[in-house]
Amino acid sequence: MNSVQPHPHFDDRGTLSWHRSFEEAKAEARATGRMIFIELGRELCSQCRSFVQGVVPRPDVGPILKRHFVALAADADECEPEVLELAAQLEDAEMLPFVLFTDSDGGFLAGSSGVVEPKQFVQTLQRLGAGT
Repeated sequence: MNSVQPHPHFDDRGTLSWHRSFEEAKAEARATGRMIFIELGRELCSQCRSFVQGVVPRPDVGPILKRHFVALAADADECEPEVLELAAQLEDAEMLPFVLFTDSDGGFLAGSSGVVEPKQFVQTLQRLGAGT
C-alpha cells in the first residue's frame, strides 16, 4: 500500500506528498530519478512544526523540494533503523528536527540538526544540485 499523504503532524499547506516508509520513498526516488528529503521529528517539537509549516511551503523552497526530492516524514519516536543510521551521520546532532538528504538508494548526502534557517536550507538544496 502506498503511504504518500499529507505530513502526519503538521500542515505544510499541501506543498509535498509525504511518505511514511523509507523503502517506499526509495522506490519512488529510483523510479523518478529524484533524491530523498527526510524530516525526522516528533509531533510535540516546536522547531519541527516551524520547519514543516514555515520553511517547506515557502515559494523559494517548496517548488525545489517537489521537483527534485521525494519527501519522507520520519517520527523520532518510531523511527526506522535505516533512518536512524542516517541521522547518526550528523555531527553534533542534538536537536530536532533532523533534516536529511539521501540519493535515490538511501545513501547519505547531507543533513542538519535543529533550527532550519530558510536561506541556509536553500543553499543546501542548491549545493545538492537542486537548483530552481
